[in-house]
Amino acid sequence: MACFWFLTLSLILTALLNTSHLSVSVGCYTRIFSFGDSLTDTGNYLRIFGNVSVNPAARVPYGETYFHHPTGRCSDGRLVLDFIAEKYGLPFVPPYLSGKSMMYFRHGANFAVGGATAMNHSIFQEMGVPVVDTRVGFLAIQVQWFKELLTLLCSKSDCREVLDNAYFFVGEMGINDYNTFYFAAVPFVEIKDYVPGVINAIASAVRGLIELGAKTIVVAGMIPLGCTPYYLTLFQTNQVEEYNSTTGCLDWPNEFSQYHNQLLSDELDKIGVAHPNAIIIYADYYGAYMSLIQSPAQHGLKQTIVSCCGGGGPYNFAFSPYCGGEGCSLCKEPSEYISWDGLHMTDAVHKIIAQLVYSKLSCESKLTINHTEGGQQSKDVVY
Repeated sequence: MACFWFLTLSLILTALLNTSHLSVSVGCYTRIFSFGDSLTDTGNYLRIFGNVSVNPAARVPYGETYFHHPTGRCSDGRLVLDFIAEKYGLPFVPPYLSGKSMMYFRHGANFAVGGATAMNHSIFQEMGVPVVDTRVGFLAIQVQWFKELLTLLCSKSDCREVLDNAYFFVGEMGINDYNTFYFAAVPFVEIKDYVPGVINAIASAVRGLIELGAKTIVVAGMIPLGCTPYYLTLFQTNQVEEYNSTTGCLDWPNEFSQYHNQLLSDELDKIGVAHPNAIIIYADYYGAYMSLIQSPAQHGLKQTIVSCCGGGGPYNFAFSPYCGGEGCSLCKEPSEYISWDGLHMTDAVHKIIAQLVYSKLSCESKLTINHTEGGQQSKDVVY
């Protein structure tokens, strides 16, 4: 999902945990290769389109908390990927489209693009479903970019030197697929039928990375869509029974997210059995996010279902003005909010979820690969 993805409805239709206390040793991994959409993109979308006005991540207040200027990240600061890099003592992972030299990518590359889908665009086209913008690509293209980079990094050496100590991160994917269907007027009750196809696309990418030599792969699940200001605004209703009385979240989008995550988790089980020498970890974004929704004060948070930056309304989200647009409102303390702009999270929350991603992965597990029953490394990362 790209920041531009929900600027206006018409555009869519046409277009705190201190990491020093964690268990993984610095130096455990020498490179990071990452894939995904706008939850993971650190600048590839900007390289495709330039600093165009349709992308809020090219404008302030994006990036204000940490970088103090826009970087193409859909947040006020860092992403989960950035905290992973910090944890392992590596520089921030550069967007693939920002350079081509071997030295530039000596510590890895980020292939994620805001707005990218998991499924190939041809699948949507065969169904007569229009894709907002084909330039953002899909997951298989990102894997192809990785193959091309390997020819550069391994031109004079065995690729094992590159891959054995590399950390592969497949960020959340699928939201753009589902919204492509939705904004083509496919009812959500029918969109559920396409979840297996999305999961198959993610699984195919994971298998492809393993076949290329990946040894450690973390795959992120979907956040609870029904707790995001974007979905709460888009599907706002007077039917109080559709909301969770404790959290204020919409129940049915969360059930949809859980269905996606269950299929993904099950598929990773199967991949683990077929590839017992790979460490495959499922990162439970849903569980982490919900723990913040249910116990915000425990993490220094005050606002759970209201955006820090947005266009007003009960959830401070609107298609116009969107965050970064003229007339939008901005909170004083982003660190007290879960949501930055309606769907993407704040620097503070990315930091918390990053702890989830690497809390169960140690250098020892990477080296010894102690398998559970069924022949795979534990896939569930419990927050």
